[in-house]
Amino acid sequence: MAKKIFIHAGFHKTGTTAIQSSFFAATDELAKVGITYPHVGGKAHHKAVYSLMGKVWGWEDRGGILATDKKWREFLKVIKKAKSTALISSEFLCELTEEQIIKLKKDLGNSDITICFTLRPLLKIIPSAYQQHLKIGIKSSYEKWLHSILDEPGVSTITPSFWVRHMHADVLEKWIKHFGRESVVLLVVDEKNPQFMYDQFNSLLRLKAGFLVPQKDKDSNRSLSLNEITLLNTINKKFPKKRSWHDYETFIRNGSIKYLTNKVIPEPDDLKLLTPQWAVDIAKGVSAKNVERIKGLGIKIIGDLEGFEKAEIAVGENPEVTMIPVDLAAKALIAMDLKVVEKLPTRYVARVLWKMIKRDIRNGKIR
Repeated sequence: MAKKIFIHAGFHKTGTTAIQSSFFAATDELAKVGITYPHVGGKAHHKAVYSLMGKVWGWEDRGGILATDKKWREFLKVIKKAKSTALISSEFLCELTEEQIIKLKKDLGNSDITICFTLRPLLKIIPSAYQQHLKIGIKSSYEKWLHSILDEPGVSTITPSFWVRHMHADVLEKWIKHFGRESVVLLVVDEKNPQFMYDQFNSLLRLKAGFLVPQKDKDSNRSLSLNEITLLNTINKKFPKKRSWHDYETFIRNGSIKYLTNKVIPEPDDLKLLTPQWAVDIAKGVSAKNVERIKGLGIKIIGDLEGFEKAEIAVGENPEVTMIPVDLAAKALIAMDLKVVEKLPTRYVARVLWKMIKRDIRNGKIR
């Protein structure tokens, strides 16, 4: 087993995709300085963590994939082979139950383990989280969803995972209970200084300055404009019930919407998602209570936790969008590329290919 293990365990919507892209891009260079960053399909370790959790990826009743423990066992083998330090990163780790944390600790053995969480104000997380849930097919308006998580903070009727992820003090307490406060670090994201997170990870991992840097790659995962949100919400409502999660993930989540967020830059005057004042007030209250609890946990905190009370987002009531710009619709329609074929089931591809061959035979194109 690796002598040291560094775990980046979340939280969701705190720049995790960006730092994981940096880890992934630097895999070879990390190896040269004794840090193993395993590849398990994707730039982060979500598949391995899903395997640990036995969680369903996608729609449970429409083709979602239940993870077995296979990926986790394979992942552990790579960790055990690491000669010095192993680096693990997945924001889904913040969703582990106590039983799963105990299993993770047991499976990782007696290594020197550090657990790092990245955090930004709850107020700023909320609109981003709504958009992320839209990308897995929820059909709720922003306002309805806000009521579902804020009318009774701690409970969410539409997206139960929200508060599992974002009662931040509760999550930290679980990890402290099993690893000790000396093993847990909280890194507060500085949105005015995007380089701050990379600098701090370089320091925590004992890398030279400038080792981990932002990646100008495909995984921007930017916020959606109000028009794009309306388009996706409408697609979710219209998506036929007989079609599977695989179809949705291939053509919508990883197709048109991923194309928009990764390839298309919104116009400066595009409508932005607004959060009503009542929701802002409740979110700030919940955040303030969490901040006070976090300050009392006795863990190492890097960054300005006090600044959370000053967090601001665009406030107001969203206008009803009844017409989607033609240009936006066109960009969504041309999102597909040949990489989609890689995601299609083998049987489907074989069936279509056979039909094409038989057609060409009939037309004399194949002799």
